[in-house]
Amino acid sequence: MTISYERGLFNGNILVAKNNKIIYQKSFGFTDETKQTVLNDKSIFNIGSIAKEFNAVAIMILVERGLLNLDDKISKFNLELPKWSEKVTVRHLINYASGIPPIERLKPENDVETWNILRSNDSLLFEPGTSYRYDNGNVFLQ
Repeated sequence: MTISYERGLFNGNILVAKNNKIIYQKSFGFTDETKQTVLNDKSIFNIGSIAKEFNAVAIMILVERGLLNLDDKISKFNLELPKWSEKVTVRHLINYASGIPPIERLKPENDVETWNILRSNDSLLFEPGTSYRYDNGNVFLQ
């Protein structure tokens, strides 16, 4: 990791544990691009979009266990969404192919605001499964 950091390939914290015992821990680099604050074991990171993969994996585990079907319409889950929820499937959500309009431009500050945005929108941007649009509305509904 030291070599990777020196080559400009890595910036972050490393912790390796075995049997609940830390066997290696080191911080490399800075908290941001200004390079004014050195990373340490108390540094807090914004995880950004890396959590999205966990949603898809969790959904696929439910599918594997027979508790969910990728072709289930999201209307099945009684989320009080508009009529478009009868067209959108779980598969559309994880493939960002639902057609759900963007929620980011309205800058919801919490889940209640996000639900209000989704529930007040009566139309889709495109027919589910016919196009692709990366959007946090898909992630929220996942």
